[in-house]
Amino acid sequence: MAAVIETALVELIDRATAECAEQQRADLHGRLRQIRTRVLDPTQLVLVVGESKQGKSALVNAIVNAPVCPSGDDVTTTVPTLVRYADEPTALLIEQEPAQGPIALDRTPVPIDQVREHMERAAANGRPVTRGEIGIPRAVLQNGLALMDTPGVGSVSSFLTSTTLSVVAEADALLMVSDSTQELTTNELAFLKQATALCPNIALVMPKIDRTPHWRKVLEVNRKHLSNAGISAKLFPVSADIRMRAMQARNTNLNAESGFPQLLEFLQTELAGQHEQFTRRLVAHNVSEALTQINDSLRAELAAQNPRTAAETLVELETAQRRAEDLRRISGHWQKTLNDGISELFTDIEYDFRERTWAVLHEVNEIFEVADPLPIWEDFTRWLQARLTDAITETFGWLEQRQQRLAEMVAEQMPPQQMSRPPELNPVLMPEPFDDVPQPKLPTGADYKNFDQVLTGLRGSYGGVLMFGLITTMAGLPLMNVVSISAGVLLGTKSLKEEKDMRLRRRQTEAKSNVQRHIEQVIFQVNKDSKDTIRAIHKALHKHFTRITEDAQMEISQSIQAIKRSAERSAVDRDQRAREIKQKLEEITVLRRRVTQLTQNRITAA
Repeated sequence: MAAVIETALVELIDRATAECAEQQRADLHGRLRQIRTRVLDPTQLVLVVGESKQGKSALVNAIVNAPVCPSGDDVTTTVPTLVRYADEPTALLIEQEPAQGPIALDRTPVPIDQVREHMERAAANGRPVTRGEIGIPRAVLQNGLALMDTPGVGSVSSFLTSTTLSVVAEADALLMVSDSTQELTTNELAFLKQATALCPNIALVMPKIDRTPHWRKVLEVNRKHLSNAGISAKLFPVSADIRMRAMQARNTNLNAESGFPQLLEFLQTELAGQHEQFTRRLVAHNVSEALTQINDSLRAELAAQNPRTAAETLVELETAQRRAEDLRRISGHWQKTLNDGISELFTDIEYDFRERTWAVLHEVNEIFEVADPLPIWEDFTRWLQARLTDAITETFGWLEQRQQRLAEMVAEQMPPQQMSRPPELNPVLMPEPFDDVPQPKLPTGADYKNFDQVLTGLRGSYGGVLMFGLITTMAGLPLMNVVSISAGVLLGTKSLKEEKDMRLRRRQTEAKSNVQRHIEQVIFQVNKDSKDTIRAIHKALHKHFTRITEDAQMEISQSIQAIKRSAERSAVDRDQRAREIKQKLEEITVLRRRVTQLTQNRITAA
C-alpha cells in the first residue's frame, strides 16, 4: 500500500512539475524536483531549531552519542548539518551553484573531524555551502531517522533565520530547543507560530536541567505560554551532560535521570507512525502553491486575450515604458546607497577597532605606571590577548549588524514587488591575527645580577666614606670611622635604590613601547581582514541586487514585447490562445482536486 501511495505522490509531483516547465517557471520546477527527491527518500527528517547558544548541537550529539556537531560557548552554527545513518563514518559538504539551477548540487567528501573547518574555509572563499552531511553507524538512526542541526533563529542575521525556515516545510518534525534556565521568549514564541504553519508536529526540548534547580517551574510556565499561543507541543526537559556521562559509564539510572529515554521514544515510535501523513502534507502544500501561481498567471494571460483598442494598448505600452524608466532611476539610487554605505563601513569599522584598541593601550599604560613587567609578564600577555580578542569580537559583531542594516537600506530603494528574496549574506567570521603577529617581547636588561648590585652600592658608598672621613679627620678621627662608614652605607643604599628605580622605569617604558608595537601590528592585520570582509559584503550585495534589477528589466522587456505582439495578433489567434488557456486551466483544476484528495487521505495511484 505504501508503494502505491508513493507512486501516486510522485506521479502528482511529476504532473505539476511538467506544468511548471511548460509555463517556464524554473523556480517552481526546481522546488518540486526537491520535493520529489524528498518523497522518494524514506528518511524521517527532524529539525533541531532554536535561538543561538541554547544547546542545539549538544542535543544532537547527546541523541546520537557522538560529537558530530561542534558545540560550546564559542561555537555558533551557521550552516545546517544533517546527521543520518551510515555503515561507516562519512562527511560531505553540499554546495549549490545558483547559476546551474536549484538542483545543481555538488558533494565534496571531507574528514569527519574537520567538517566545521572546511565549512568556514568554503564560506571565506565565497563558496555557497548549502549544508553539511554526516553519516555515522548508530542504532537510533538505523530506521531512517535523520537529525538536522540548524542555524540560530532570531539572531542579528535574518539570513540565518531564513536559512532555517527554508527547510522547515520539508521536515517531519521540529525539536524547538530552549534551555531551562529561562522561560520562552517573545521571539521564540513568534518563531514557533511561524513554524507551526509549515510543520505542525513540534516538540519543545528544554536542555540544561542540571544547571538550574528551578527547571520544573520554567517547565510549567512554558506549558502555559504554549497553551495561550495555541501551539500544541510535547515538552521534554533533558540534560545533555548527564546523558553523555551516562553513556560513558553505561549507567541506566543516570540515563533515565537525563530525560533522554522519553525523547528517543518520541523520535523512534511516534514519528515513524506519522511519516506517511507528513509526506502527504508536504506534497500537498508545495504542489498546491505551485499550481496556484500557475493558475493565476494563466488567468491573467486569459484576461489579456480580450481585444483592446489602440488607446488601451498605447496606455499599457506607456505604463511599461514608465516602469522601465523608474527601474533605471532606482538602479542608480540603490547603487549609490550601496557604494556610500560601503565607504562608511570601511571608515567606521577601522575607527571602531582603533578606538577599542586605544582603550586597551590606555589600560596598559596605567598598569605599567606602577607594575614591574618582569613578575607579571606571562599573566599580562594572556590578559592582553584576551582584551584584544574581545575588541575584535565586538567590532566584527557590530560589522555583522551593519551589513544587515546596509542590506535593508539598499532593499528600501528597490520596488516592493521585487523584494521577495532576502540577500544571501554569509556570516561574518572572526579573524585570528595572533597567528601572524609575534608576541610582545619581554623588556631587555631584566637580569640585574648580585655582583652588579654590589658594584653599584660600592660606587655610591665610596663618595660618602671619603667625604665624611675627611671631615672627621679634622676632628682627630681616622679616615675610616663609624660616621664615615655609616654615611657610606646610606649613600650606597640610596645609589642602589635609584639604580633599581631607573631600571624599573626603563623596563616599564620599553614594555609600553613593545606592547604598542604589538597592538599596531594587530590593528594592521585586523584592518586588512575587515576590509576583505567588507569587500566580500559589497560583492554579495551588488550581485544580489543586480540580479533582482536584471530580472525586473527582463520582466518589463518581456511585458513590452507581449504588448506589441498582442497589438499585432489577429482575433483568430486570440481565440485560439484563449481556448488553449481554458483547456490548461481545466487540467490544473483536475490536479488541484487531486491535491485536495491528498490532504483527505483519499488519493490513489492514477
